[in-house]
Amino acid sequence: MKIKLLLLLSVVFFSLKAQKVSSSSEILHEIIKLKNSTTVLYLAAHPDDENTRMISWLVNGYGARTAYMSLTRGDGGQNLIGTELSAKLGVLRTQELMQARAIDGGEQFFSRAVDFGYSKTADETLEKWGDEKVLSDVVWVIRRFKPDVIITRFPPDKRGGHGHHTASAMLGIEAFKMAADEKVFPEQLQYTETWQPKRIYWNASVWWNRKLDSLAKVDDNYVSVEVGGYSPLQGTSYNELASLSRTQHKSQGFGVSIARGAQTEYLQYLAGDKAKDGLFDGVSTQWKRFGFGKGDELLKKLIDGFDVQHPEKSVKDLLNLKTAAKAINDKSKRAYFTSKVDALIVDCLGIYAEALSPNEYLGPNEEVKLSIEVIRRESAQQQLTLQNIKIGGQTIEVKQDLEENKKFSQEIDFTVPTENSQPYWLRKPYQNLFDVKDQVTIGKPENDAVIEAVLSFTIDGQLLQTKAPLVYKFSDRVEGEIIRPVIITPPLVVSANTSNLIFTNDKAQEITLSFKMFNTSHEGISFSAEGWEITPSYITYEKPESGKFDFTISVKPLPGAKTNTLSIKNDKGEELTNLYEIDYSHIDKRLVYESVAPKLVKIDLERKGSKIGYIPGAGDKVAEAIEYMGYAVDILDQEKLKSQDLSQYQAIVAGIRAYNTEKWLPEVKDVLMDYVSQGGNYIVQYNTRSRDLLSLDIGPYPFTISRERVTEEDAEVNFLLPKHSVLNTPNKLDAKDFEGWVQERGLYFASKWDDGFKAPIGWHDKDEPSRNGGLIVADHGKGAFIYTGISFFREVPSGVPGAYRLLANLLSYTNTSNNE
Repeated sequence: MKIKLLLLLSVVFFSLKAQKVSSSSEILHEIIKLKNSTTVLYLAAHPDDENTRMISWLVNGYGARTAYMSLTRGDGGQNLIGTELSAKLGVLRTQELMQARAIDGGEQFFSRAVDFGYSKTADETLEKWGDEKVLSDVVWVIRRFKPDVIITRFPPDKRGGHGHHTASAMLGIEAFKMAADEKVFPEQLQYTETWQPKRIYWNASVWWNRKLDSLAKVDDNYVSVEVGGYSPLQGTSYNELASLSRTQHKSQGFGVSIARGAQTEYLQYLAGDKAKDGLFDGVSTQWKRFGFGKGDELLKKLIDGFDVQHPEKSVKDLLNLKTAAKAINDKSKRAYFTSKVDALIVDCLGIYAEALSPNEYLGPNEEVKLSIEVIRRESAQQQLTLQNIKIGGQTIEVKQDLEENKKFSQEIDFTVPTENSQPYWLRKPYQNLFDVKDQVTIGKPENDAVIEAVLSFTIDGQLLQTKAPLVYKFSDRVEGEIIRPVIITPPLVVSANTSNLIFTNDKAQEITLSFKMFNTSHEGISFSAEGWEITPSYITYEKPESGKFDFTISVKPLPGAKTNTLSIKNDKGEELTNLYEIDYSHIDKRLVYESVAPKLVKIDLERKGSKIGYIPGAGDKVAEAIEYMGYAVDILDQEKLKSQDLSQYQAIVAGIRAYNTEKWLPEVKDVLMDYVSQGGNYIVQYNTRSRDLLSLDIGPYPFTISRERVTEEDAEVNFLLPKHSVLNTPNKLDAKDFEGWVQERGLYFASKWDDGFKAPIGWHDKDEPSRNGGLIVADHGKGAFIYTGISFFREVPSGVPGAYRLLANLLSYTNTSNNE
């Protein structure tokens, strides 16, 4: 049987780690939660902003359907575990949120707002985002999710700190007031209805007010809840779940110890009906308010009669509950309730269904064979018949009775669709807002399954459906069974051995490109860059047996060449892309298709020395950039620092956050300072503030790292010591070298430093004093120590010429002892 899939594709984004049939206690826990009709929306700005203690208790303790809405995907943050930044970091942090919700039981939403980095004011944030569109997204989620209560993580004033934080609360309050107004964003009402939550509160903390405990006892603007309770059905407390959930935010270094015991959360009134007797004062937990009073009775009966030894005995009552649920008078509430009942029936029957692909990567129009496998594992109380399998708009009739613990299998031939698996929010160019026009897609955490089988059963004359997303499965001798999403690729993907080619003269350089083909629909590839000579400029290829081939081209600047990008196109004139995999053990594997356009950067650049030592930190591409400049780079660890002759290095550079992450680094302080005193140059890139450091004793003289930063990438540079050699040797810098920077100037500047340091440059954001601690230099012995919060980790991978010239000066610096 051959089936051609014509469905619209999107990348597989679902929690493969969470796919399992629930135990009896988990089933009962879900039934008890379903009995509560309350809905809560938690609102903040970034992944990791959410209070997982509160969410865990709301979902598992109080039993409310709860979702977290993060306005951004965290694209502008830093990355403690790898080199992903910007869009790729947003995909990683999105998946970390999905894993967190899989643990605490919450749901997840996003707006279209892009995290453009640290923002010092809500005004700046809203100006860049354009508050109307992000506001419409919050209103949309409220109308679709229909929360009774909204909780913000931050206050709507400057106490929020980050401008994104404050803006999230401001937008939450505004959307709370607008969601019930049919004149507001009326285009949404063809898909949903208006909705008015009962109240909105701020999840306050002693972080903002140390006297909060006593204040909450006397001020009726506050309510408190105990969130540290224990769930016997889950065998864990709510704050234990919260700790596990919180620890999924590994890219931001938010791993925490498991918390147990009493924990009070405080909430402050913002708008709506002020609670007099607890957070849910006046909010009915019953389904009666949605015209389904019988449901309350049936659920109580179901819970009272549930047999943990034989959950299948509850199937009949669940079927009756599903039939009766037609009385729910709210369409979205009815759909949610029915889907939950279906899932409970599937679990009670012990049904496990999966759709398997023979390969992890599928090319467009490729013909492959998939396998559907279904098994019911409970004792046969009712006849369960698999009626059909729907996939790609086609229906395969089956009509097979499923016997206890006997696997049913069916193979299906199909042709892979043509649209590739790019995350939906990255499919179009964007700046401060993702370009997503489809109203129904807005707010979704991730794309739907790339290919999904819908299995329809009948049981006691009723229809039962479950879905099986197509996955690739294999076993590892160490890890055991591993499940991966199926990925639809373009016909041809390409990667380059470098993201930048740095030219300091007119000599040609080579770049090696690696191609992987998934079909043979294209016959040629062209290479071009205005102002540059590319040899060859066009190649033809035939698909090799492995589907892979490498090719090297020569790139040479022509007279007057300016920085450009290498264009790589197929015969249709389409830009070829790279398939970038985001694969960490704590998430489900994800990918991003990104442009492959290596920057060709022509720089008037001089340097001193030939060899650099690099101490990796949290993950950056600065070492790679130093190699582009013509240096040989050795990666140094504790053993090499202690055993090697360090005098061979013109400079030794510590990667970003090295003193936050490398526990051994403080132990080699004497080695590094001896290197400096003998004439070496030790450069330490940014680390987070002093309280997060593994040691405060980093350099030859004391200095303090703060949260100070300059977020305006075009902030005017002030040459405080214009004759200092880091500004003049071997490259004389001027204001033009600080043009074209990206996202920011720098972060975690030094705020206090010993007189042994000198600060050559300063800059500041609008209406702020000069921040002079972004670069401090200390001569010591025959050498020098440098601390810099300048964001080289962003600038040099982006090919910013001035950043390269400044970095070359730092690497080339020698102790002159007479800088002014």
